[in-house]
Amino acid sequence: MVAIMIWSIALLLAISCGSFAGKNVVCYYASWATYRPGRGQFEVDNIDPHLCTHLAYAFFGLEADGSVVVLDPWLDLDSGRGNIRRFNELKNVNPNLKTLAAIGGYNQESEVFSRVAADPGLRRAFAENAREFCLLHGFDGLDVGWEFPGQRGGDPDADKGNFVLMLADMKQVFAASGLLLTGALAAAQNIAEISYDIAAVSQHLDFINLMAYDFNGGWNPFTGHNSPLFAGPADGTDFQRTLNVHHSVQYWLQQGAPASKINLGIPFYGRTFTLENAANYGLRAGAVGPGSPGLYTQEAGALAYYEVCAMTLSANWVRHWDHDQRIPFGVIENQWVGYDDAETTNHKCNYIHEQNLAGGMVWSIEKDDFHGYCGPKFTLLTTLRSCLS
Repeated sequence: MVAIMIWSIALLLAISCGSFAGKNVVCYYASWATYRPGRGQFEVDNIDPHLCTHLAYAFFGLEADGSVVVLDPWLDLDSGRGNIRRFNELKNVNPNLKTLAAIGGYNQESEVFSRVAADPGLRRAFAENAREFCLLHGFDGLDVGWEFPGQRGGDPDADKGNFVLMLADMKQVFAASGLLLTGALAAAQNIAEISYDIAAVSQHLDFINLMAYDFNGGWNPFTGHNSPLFAGPADGTDFQRTLNVHHSVQYWLQQGAPASKINLGIPFYGRTFTLENAANYGLRAGAVGPGSPGLYTQEAGALAYYEVCAMTLSANWVRHWDHDQRIPFGVIENQWVGYDDAETTNHKCNYIHEQNLAGGMVWSIEKDDFHGYCGPKFTLLTTLRSCLS
């Protein structure tokens, strides 16, 4: 009888865990982290290839003739550091790992994507060039990061439709060679409704890496979290109530994106503000600009998680938890940071399960506490991976 009970419990656990098995953990690697000073420096050798199901190497460039180009030959090619080869050799350590060449990103001009997408010949050239690039260097596919169709110098009238045509050509060419085609796409409705025919785009992508972050930042005159899970009482306008993960995911689903293709983006960095008045530090408190640059990432308005977790060791640090939005924010003197930690990563992981999404995506792996200065190595990534496994 005891044996039967034990077997029954084991079966129930297997069934319940099985429904969560096979989720994606897509990890972007920002290759320029090689140049960061001190303990911020992150090399390919720092990557644990068992923590991710997919690794995306960021970034490669797109030229006006549709060709894919290496942006940092010294870093990427064997004539220098050989990063591309070393990156793809991680599959020798974990044969189940898939690698992606990420093209575009915020620094790539939207206008170049727009010109290529508008021309049938250039679209085909891009598709074939991208395929050859992946096959030459050993990538399993390409991740398209056009930020954003119809915006930032693109054609607001034609880009939405042309992006679909471009992806259709790429999918045809890639499928014939057994390559993956994915996209890093904006989550927020105010961007997505301009840039994407979501139902059509979804047909051509193997999965969607939904960039569910940068909802708030130092460009606003008040504080707000980088990636809140839900809306909260401090969101006083209809627009502010759209700036969260839940609203964005529901918008994408309602517009025709299959849940089985969405990888929910989770930021391994926080957005920071300089408070107008240090005594007024709540959500939507007045701010006079972005927060001070981090010692290692050296970007005003943003801090890597390992920089935030170092701040938590200060006697002046105060952590606040917002139950409605399921996120922490921290204050140290006049500096305010809204960030994701292990607790909110677990909440987002549970949300992935609840919505039956394909998995999670992280931007980016080198911003985690990869040395383990504040706790276990890769605190956020191991939290996500264990929850999704």
